[in-house]
Amino acid sequence: MSKSTLHIIWKLLIASLLVGLALDFFNISPTDLIHDIPATMGKIYDVIIGVFEWGGKYVLLGAIIVVPVWIFMNLGRIKGQFKSKD
Repeated sequence: MSKSTLHIIWKLLIASLLVGLALDFFNISPTDLIHDIPATMGKIYDVIIGVFEWGGKYVLLGAIIVVPVWIFMNLGRIKGQFKSKD
């Protein structure tokens, strides 16, 4: 086998491992995937929405502090940009 063929096989093995781990995270077995594709897609959708619902609360909570602090720390630079336009 040539070096490029081994490289492709290695990439396919790594990609298959990562996809397999992701499917296991969603509790999807190979038979579930083959026999009931719409339900499988529904499971994946539910998990993704759950992650956004869980994380969205914390992003908004952190933004209440982070955004005003960022604005305060960059106020001088922002004022400088407006003065240079005049």
